[in-house]
Amino acid sequence: MGKIAEFFKRKSIKTAFTTSMLVCIISALVLSLVLSNVCQWGQSRYYKKYQLQFGVSGPEMVIGFDRTADEQKGSISYQTPLNLMDHFTPADRTIYNILGFLSIGVYPICFIFCIVATSILFYKRHMQKPLAILDHAAGQIADNNLDFKIVYDKEDEMGKLCASFEKMRQALQESNEEMWRQMEERKRLNAAFSHDLRTPLTVLKGQSELLRQYAPKMTAEKVSDTSDMMHRHIVRLEEYVQTMGELQRLEDIEIVRQSITLEALCRQLEETGEAVCDKKGFSYEVIGNRDSGLNIDASIVMRVYENLLANAVRFAKEKIMVSAESQEGYLYLTVSDDGAGFAKKDLENATKPFYKTVRETDNEHFGMGLNICKILCEKHGGYIRLSNRDGAVVTAAFRQ
Repeated sequence: MGKIAEFFKRKSIKTAFTTSMLVCIISALVLSLVLSNVCQWGQSRYYKKYQLQFGVSGPEMVIGFDRTADEQKGSISYQTPLNLMDHFTPADRTIYNILGFLSIGVYPICFIFCIVATSILFYKRHMQKPLAILDHAAGQIADNNLDFKIVYDKEDEMGKLCASFEKMRQALQESNEEMWRQMEERKRLNAAFSHDLRTPLTVLKGQSELLRQYAPKMTAEKVSDTSDMMHRHIVRLEEYVQTMGELQRLEDIEIVRQSITLEALCRQLEETGEAVCDKKGFSYEVIGNRDSGLNIDASIVMRVYENLLANAVRFAKEKIMVSAESQEGYLYLTVSDDGAGFAKKDLENATKPFYKTVRETDNEHFGMGLNICKILCEKHGGYIRLSNRDGAVVTAAFRQ
């Protein structure tokens, strides 16, 4: 029984329709023959009724003579046949004729009935449920409600259509979630930007008020110091604006994948690492086959790598370690140092825009390096992961 149920579950609509039509034709033919025979039997019952009444066994009999004179033989007679239908009562004749008509008419009537019944049953069995599911899903999507699932257990054409609809719903849901994530990220970015702008703007406003009121009474040295302070904050504001513009460009960046070997990429990693880590010890290793091919955007990978190296140089004591590995469709770049590592708060927030670690006290950096790395890794279908192991460890993953 299980195999039979599985067969009907996987049977295509075309096969089901063909089977239904064959059953419909056979059923209509059998039903027509049965009803036609019943009608003919009814007719025979009425006919036999009058046969018994007239005491004959056939449809005709001789019941009278017509005599004519003949000059030589005297007279002759001839037989006249009897038609039993002429002796039917009006009611019996009507019923007899109706049964005769039905004995022929049941054929188109039965075929029409079976076709209509088969169509209704076929619709209810194969079309009604999936169409109702799709109609409900379309209404939910039109109302911007994607928190549901499309479930239809058959594997026929309607089942495949429902599965495609479910894939579309999932894609829309992921797209919406990504859009909301970006909107929330933009809100946090704007809030952080506004917060960090407040300090230089407040300083500039205070210094400009000071100059406007007391400039004639201030010494040249004091005016020069004030001017230098204002210049530093103006430069900082320009850097903020430049950083925001760079973030906007990151959102519009396109990933252009090209084939490159792990060996060729590692040469670039080594050259860049030795240049950036000039005053600190640099080492790197390649895990796996160096000749394996990669399908990546090398410029994006190098940009992330340079940001991670710059961070490592700032916090490392003596040495920086880099490893590269291609595994399960991803390229993994790990940059670690022998510094103090990440604090617990840093592990949760270091990739957020304008975040500074608890150990940073300078104002030269905006806290955007890891956030930029995170954006680029996600653009490349990957992610970034922070951890501690005898210092800070940052792993950037890129989908190939």
